[in-house]
Amino acid sequence: MPYLVNIGNTHTQVGVMMDGSPSLLARYDTPVLLGDEGRVPLFEDDSELSAVVSSVVPALTLKLRRRYGNRLRFLRASDFSCLDFSLVDVSTVGMDRIANAAGALQALGSGPVIVLDCGTCLVTEAVDASNRFCGGAILAGRMMLRRGLADYTAQLPLVPLQGNRPSPLGRNTHDAILAGVDLGVLGTIRQLIAETRQEMDATDCPVLVTGGDARFFLEHLPELSAAPDLLTIRGIALAANGGG
Repeated sequence: MPYLVNIGNTHTQVGVMMDGSPSLLARYDTPVLLGDEGRVPLFEDDSELSAVVSSVVPALTLKLRRRYGNRLRFLRASDFSCLDFSLVDVSTVGMDRIANAAGALQALGSGPVIVLDCGTCLVTEAVDASNRFCGGAILAGRMMLRRGLADYTAQLPLVPLQGNRPSPLGRNTHDAILAGVDLGVLGTIRQLIAETRQEMDATDCPVLVTGGDARFFLEHLPELSAAPDLLTIRGIALAANGGG
């Protein structure tokens, strides 16, 4: 079984499938890999290197191609035969989103399903009862929103992430940012899910949550469910084995 690689804007995961379940072997900071000309330590001493890769970072994709050549296979939408892309412009859809949708279908057996990926961005993917990829939404994640406030104003500080649900009545600037950002994204996600379910005519459609900031949303939006571990890696494995 080849390595299964999920390249995101912030982190890169390298895993394998063992006894039908994904196992994470390494996690790297994507900017570090970019700065080191695409050198992946786990790959360097592997004379029989073979990997299947989902990447949303074109600059790193190029460096990996140059360094490892055809020992790496970069996924395309056509590798995911379990999904019907007739409703979307698939040329613009990130491969991680497609892998998430495929992983969710494998976990549940069939659609409809919505995936919420909580990383650098907050991203939804929706699959209907006919396994059609219906699209979704993309918005800034909690840290990106914080950085935007700090970068584009003269006095607003960069407020660290926290897991607690803030009061809507911030008594100082720090707490006001927590209220605006964290309560704001909770409300946005709740509304997106409600409208997505309505448009799909799937009122009880499950929502599987994955990504580095998943715990915050799972804790404060009880209508959400945790996705299986390493959901994106699961989807990549499905494509590596013929697409489902």
